Amino acid sequence: MKRVAFKTVGCRLNQAESAGIAADFENAGYRVVPFGEACDLCIIHTCAITGRAEQKCQMYARNARQQATRVVVTGCAAAIGGEKFREKCGADLCVSQDDKTSLPLQVHKAFGDEFPAPPANHENPHLLPRFETTRPLIKVQDGCAFRCTYCIVPDARGKPHSRPFNEIVDEIRKLGDAGFKEIVLTGANLGCYHDGSRELMDIIRAVEKLDTIHRIRLSSIEVTTTERAIVEHMAGSTKLCAYLHLPLQSGDDGILKRMGRRYSTREYRDLVEYAAGKIPRLGLGTDIMTGFPGEDDAAFGNTLEFVETLPFSNLHVFPYSKRPGTPAATMPDQVATAVKKARAKQLAALGQTKREIFARQFIGHDVEVLIESATDKGATGWSRERMETIVRRPGFQASQILTVRVSAVQNGQLLAD
Repeated sequence: MKRVAFKTVGCRLNQAESAGIAADFENAGYRVVPFGEACDLCIIHTCAITGRAEQKCQMYARNARQQATRVVVTGCAAAIGGEKFREKCGADLCVSQDDKTSLPLQVHKAFGDEFPAPPANHENPHLLPRFETTRPLIKVQDGCAFRCTYCIVPDARGKPHSRPFNEIVDEIRKLGDAGFKEIVLTGANLGCYHDGSRELMDIIRAVEKLDTIHRIRLSSIEVTTTERAIVEHMAGSTKLCAYLHLPLQSGDDGILKRMGRRYSTREYRDLVEYAAGKIPRLGLGTDIMTGFPGEDDAAFGNTLEFVETLPFSNLHVFPYSKRPGTPAATMPDQVATAVKKARAKQLAALGQTKREIFARQFIGHDVEVLIESATDKGATGWSRERMETIVRRPGFQASQILTVRVSAVQNGQLLAD
């Protein structure tokens, strides 16, 4: 039996796709082994969101050469870079975004009898995606048309397109029957899901009717899509987790305009305050970019002040990375690398402080936790508000949902005895 290994770099959408691709290979007769083990084939699922992400992909591909007979690259960086990227990686094959949905077939076409042909029905529903977590990622949508000036995703993933509604609900139903209790809905621009007249809220309502699914979590939602309807529903839902990830990118209106973002800081603040007023102890995450072209000390100071005044529980901070082919790459007033990194470090420290402040609100209160991993000493899991929770007593198992009382907070984690 041929062995295949995977290395996925980047977003939750990539992770969701890798789970489906792994199932495709199992259906074709392969055995999936951990990355780093000896194998016949290694798939590097690449990311192009930053230059550092691309460099990681190249490193993983070159390292895979030591364990794998053949190395294949696919995903966003492969889509943007094509054969030049394949050569940098030292890979044997570069597979496009469209063709990665039939990757076992593409491998067979490229290498012939060296790798088996998939069964004739390889494009029909088959094995469930191969998830390595208690919280499966469900891809519902792909592509984006927003064209933010720094972003390469529209070039890598194309125009918005959505999976059929019934296909999504059927997959989630099967996952619930298989014992999964929480699912995470994800997409390149999740709030833009459309299948005919059906939108994201229709998926949520349909999944809430499934008895086997106890929790629904959303990945990143762009402001100006469907966020207010989500908030209103979340406030009264027993299954939709109380967590929103709303990318901010900058707390300065001038920088937001240069980025091509579709909201002002006032609109963003109004949404957050509305959501926080509707949902007590709402988990609130965001993405913030430092050092975008034109971000001077005053603009960065505005971002710091803006973040300080809002109840964020999770900050994902990263320096701006020039992406060739995007408008921002040729903008004047590029910011020095050292300045970008220093600002990112300052914001990350603020994010940690805000996470601690948010976490302390839970001391003395009960939280519902989905156990991710368990040992004979205790367990670790996630609350509905996306707070990592450590239960300091044994007797639990992965995928179990339990209610515990928070007794302390340490490094942004909730502790329960």
